[in-house]
Amino acid sequence: MYRSRGRGSGSYPGRGSNRPAPASIPRRDYHEGLGTTALKVLNKPSTGASAQDVQITNLEYLASYNWVEAQKPTIIVPGAPREWIDRPLPFRVDRDTGLLFVDQNGYRVPTAVLLPLFTAVDIVDEDMGRATFDWLGVDFVTDRNGLRKLLRWINGTADKTFRIDMQLAGKKTVLLNRWEEATREPSRGAFGFGFEKATTEPAPGCERSTGHHRIVTYDLNGLKMVVRFEVDACLPPPSNRTASMPTPVAGPDDLADSLGGLNISSQAQARASEATSDRSGINIIHAGSADIAQYRIIELTTRSEKNVDTFDWVNQYPQLFLSETLHHYLGIHVGGRFTDIVKRKLHTPDMRDVEKDAKDSFGKLRRALQDIQDIVVESGERGRLTLLCEGGTLKVFVRQTTESCIPDEIIQRFEQ
Repeated sequence: MYRSRGRGSGSYPGRGSNRPAPASIPRRDYHEGLGTTALKVLNKPSTGASAQDVQITNLEYLASYNWVEAQKPTIIVPGAPREWIDRPLPFRVDRDTGLLFVDQNGYRVPTAVLLPLFTAVDIVDEDMGRATFDWLGVDFVTDRNGLRKLLRWINGTADKTFRIDMQLAGKKTVLLNRWEEATREPSRGAFGFGFEKATTEPAPGCERSTGHHRIVTYDLNGLKMVVRFEVDACLPPPSNRTASMPTPVAGPDDLADSLGGLNISSQAQARASEATSDRSGINIIHAGSADIAQYRIIELTTRSEKNVDTFDWVNQYPQLFLSETLHHYLGIHVGGRFTDIVKRKLHTPDMRDVEKDAKDSFGKLRRALQDIQDIVVESGERGRLTLLCEGGTLKVFVRQTTESCIPDEIIQRFEQ
């Protein structure tokens, strides 16, 4: 069975499998389907005072899902992350083996990588009896991964080539489609997956999961974002409650106030074990819970004891900020024997210096997104543009296709 890998180079290498890795992984050409000449070269934006105080506000949970291994693309909705069990130290884990996912969505639905996002939002809207989400006001629909790649370009740390395919939906919404040279890769023999298995357990109904994705919407200094990201784990629910029960707002914490527990309707619970085929062509298993408050989400990372002092917060912090993941747990080991877990929390005094150092980069990201939106809007609904970063230079290319990245019926929700 394939498993999902860690998110980005600042995360642990991934979830492994016992399936042997092939001798070589097929890789695509970054220029596949692109015109020979760039339409435009993007300049890195300069930062003014108005751009420095970039904040994420009005964050709301939209949906979530877990992939499972199946012949046909199958997701558990709303699914749930694995739960942290606070295992006593020390403990030892085996090295990760087999194949890892670079981009599980791209592997399972390669022609429509954003399709599971829209499918999950539709289902959770219906199951919760919630008003249909208003897509007309959205500026960007993207994976967190794409925002992180743009930040690496801005910071001058984009040492690897990357590509993001773009499309306009409606009058202003930019769809950023993740594009990877290969959607799977062999394990590097690290200990990230073993650490996750040793410190977490699957939520009820999600035992077959190969990765949990969460979808949120928020305001990024005037840009309305819809962002999908993979979740490593979550804190267990409050004592004497189960994950399927409603959770009251806890204490004065502003984040908990705004993002408190959401509860799946009784109708959804009644068909929890029922698998259906959605009109999108994705099989749906109704299980898990939307009652996972944002403040419970955890990012897991591992480092060997000899390298822990060189931990790269410049690369790791955006992973937390761009998804408002509050908790960061760093497992420290010697040859797979874990002796310490350093727990940090977003927006706390010990993260203040990191946040201060990152502020300028987020200001530049906000400006770059505005520039990108202007370019895509100018290209029109039939325009098919791609961002390609090579050697630290970000260029805009025209794709030689008129195909849409998502079905027409989804595009139409941006046009009403």
